[in-house]
Amino acid sequence: MRLIGALAGWSLVALAAAGCATAPREPRVIAMDDIRVGPSRQAIFIGDYDRALVSIAAVAERELGLPRLRASLRFFPDRDALRAALQSQGAPPDVARDAAAVMMAIGGAGSVFINEAAFADLNWNSRIAVLAHELAHTLQYDFSGGKRGTSDQWLREGFAEWVQAHVLDALGVFTLDDIRRRSTRWVRDAYARRSLPPLAEMATFPEWVKLHNGRPRDSLYPYAFLATDFLIRRHGLDAVTRYFKLFANSDDRFANFAEAFGEEWSAFDAALQEYFGRLLG
Repeated sequence: MRLIGALAGWSLVALAAAGCATAPREPRVIAMDDIRVGPSRQAIFIGDYDRALVSIAAVAERELGLPRLRASLRFFPDRDALRAALQSQGAPPDVARDAAAVMMAIGGAGSVFINEAAFADLNWNSRIAVLAHELAHTLQYDFSGGKRGTSDQWLREGFAEWVQAHVLDALGVFTLDDIRRRSTRWVRDAYARRSLPPLAEMATFPEWVKLHNGRPRDSLYPYAFLATDFLIRRHGLDAVTRYFKLFANSDDRFANFAEAFGEEWSAFDAALQEYFGRLLG
């Protein structure tokens, strides 16, 4: 991965997870409710997980109006231990294997699962970025009553990237305008190579994981971010949170999309393609 400023690329959760093969053990846990330190307003003052968590939560709650974060961090020693943990949570063996191979952290219901060996190589700005992204995933589970549901994976990832971007902006790491410019440049490069699949092929988690095979990893997350950024500017953040909440009672993703955003998926997709045509042309 290329280094960009203080971060090793924007697609941090897709960095290859490294680590030695050790026997799985009980994870080290840091629970949000147990933290007693206050938030920092600048990333430069963050050098531990407690401060990072409360600082991310403060941005999410006070500036974005999102619900209170209550998640825990669960640190597993290496890739194999992360794979075993995902499988113990119900992931099919092949999905758990592939996810652990390409992701260093995965947000679920109430917890963020972390490959600690891979995480140790990151500076604190990068750790903040990963944690912000994954904590946003835990909110998606909160919205839908603890269920994963069938909400589109591109929108799950794009929303997590959108939250991450605002956290990095608020904590003085990068500006939102800079993030949008860099994301556009990466997506434009992938678009020119014809290596961007349609969003309809990013609907499930297994599809998302498999898309990393043979494609540049630093294009899919910016792609999802730009699509979600367009969706939020078109319909507002409340519509996105409503979309996730609808999956508490229904797995009809097309009906939920239409109810939350007031337009059919096909109409949004057409508008998005027109937007990308102008943005990337």
